[in-house]
Amino acid sequence: MIDKFKGFFLVLLVVLLSAVFALQFGGGQAEGCAAGGSTYLARVYDQTLSKGDFEAAYAVANFGRLPEETQRSMRLPELVLDGLINRTLLAREARRVGFDVSQEEVMTRFVNEGVILLSLGVGAPPMLPQGEIPVSFTDKEGAFNKDLAERYIQNGLRRSVGEFADAQVDEYLAAQMRELVASTVNVSEAEIWDDYVRENDNARISYVRFSPAYYIRQKPDTSEAALAAWIENNEDRLAAEYETNKHRYTNLEKQVRARHILVKAGSYATDEQKAEAKKQAVTLQKRAAKGEDFAALASKHSGDQITAKNGGDIGFLKKGTMPESFDGALFSMEVDEISAVVETSYGFHVIQVLAIREGDVPVDEAKRELAESLYRADWLEARARKAAADTLASWRRSNDDDAVAQSLTAAAKQQGSESALTPSLEETTEFGRSDTPVPGLSTTALLDAVFALPEGEAFPTGPVRLGREWLIFRLIDRQRPDEAAFTDAVRESTRDVLQTLKKKETVDLYIQRLRAKATSDKALRVNALSNEDGRS
Repeated sequence: MIDKFKGFFLVLLVVLLSAVFALQFGGGQAEGCAAGGSTYLARVYDQTLSKGDFEAAYAVANFGRLPEETQRSMRLPELVLDGLINRTLLAREARRVGFDVSQEEVMTRFVNEGVILLSLGVGAPPMLPQGEIPVSFTDKEGAFNKDLAERYIQNGLRRSVGEFADAQVDEYLAAQMRELVASTVNVSEAEIWDDYVRENDNARISYVRFSPAYYIRQKPDTSEAALAAWIENNEDRLAAEYETNKHRYTNLEKQVRARHILVKAGSYATDEQKAEAKKQAVTLQKRAAKGEDFAALASKHSGDQITAKNGGDIGFLKKGTMPESFDGALFSMEVDEISAVVETSYGFHVIQVLAIREGDVPVDEAKRELAESLYRADWLEARARKAAADTLASWRRSNDDDAVAQSLTAAAKQQGSESALTPSLEETTEFGRSDTPVPGLSTTALLDAVFALPEGEAFPTGPVRLGREWLIFRLIDRQRPDEAAFTDAVRESTRDVLQTLKKKETVDLYIQRLRAKATSDKALRVNALSNEDGRS
């Protein structure tokens, strides 16, 4: 009985394909078919992708049932539209090399197997529905129900049978082209062994990170001679930095550079606490006004811990950056002037103006400002590297983690600057060549250093640079690949996984080349998706 119903419906669909525009399943349903079908979303050579095409693909994937925020965060509308574009490009290539699929073939599989093909964009997460999407059109008794299938195409996808069949023809052609491209992929024995090694070479280390920011309280030599020497040794780098940041120094609105001292008294402070804070600020203001070193006062007394480390310097500010009362005082003062006490929601401030600029900053002045910043950054990084190198040398001599940990703790107490950046001894879990053993860091250089250690060696030759940080480590344990465990079954399993990954990479690269060619030919045009696309 089921086969009889399927056969009847297939004949009906094939007949309907020859009269697509006359298709009517009822007044209200027919209106749904055309909804959104004419809005242009993309052109690919001579083919137009409409909003209706997009909405049908979105409905096949069932993405509209997800919360809107999830749809946006996962970029589902973009992945669906990219999938339509890629499908069109692949189908075009498939026809060019001689592939051919008929509407009757795709509708036969739709009816007999309950399968719809769907393409998503390159990079779509593997858990998303794509490829063969199963659909069911059976009634409670398990018999095929042609009315359910009709309503799904007509109302669920808002497509006519002809439009649906045409889209599936392109999907099948695209799938054949993917298979053709993937068939060129081979995996060598060397690649299989290298992958086995990557997956079965594991290590565990103890390590210490040294961040330049930790040493920010320490003062470099800021003499004219030191800065001049740095500039002389870094002329090309400074010129490149200026070109990159030139926009920061041209056509400027008025900016003021200042130092400040903050005595904290936030919104939760009591009247008594505010009065005491203001009294402290007034005392500091009088001391500064009488000629005491403002930077020294800020370093010792300011509650703004970030700027206090640099003598209260808040850099150049444009109007509107700071609270209104702060701005009012700042932009009414002259260079070297010290303000009265200024209240904001953070507490009470004393301000000293250091410089005022507007319009174009002279090149030499701009370069000097950049040089001061780069020189300080280099000094801090060098300080971190020296601390890392000294600690590594001591660690090598003792080969004792506890001794290193105690030494780091003592140094932090002596410096009086314990924080989240304080160098401390940490230990990783077991990790492989493709893992991230240290959270928050790009650790490629660390992985290279760990897995390049010769047999019997536990320490690197020197600190490992990770971004602007430096890291030292001791190898605790290393589990190397076991050749005896590399059986034929493991080899074939590894081959299968590698081939699957390599085929996907090859197909993705092929699609990217097709898109690049279409763009170069000026044959690919994409309109922006609206916020409503995909949610109907």
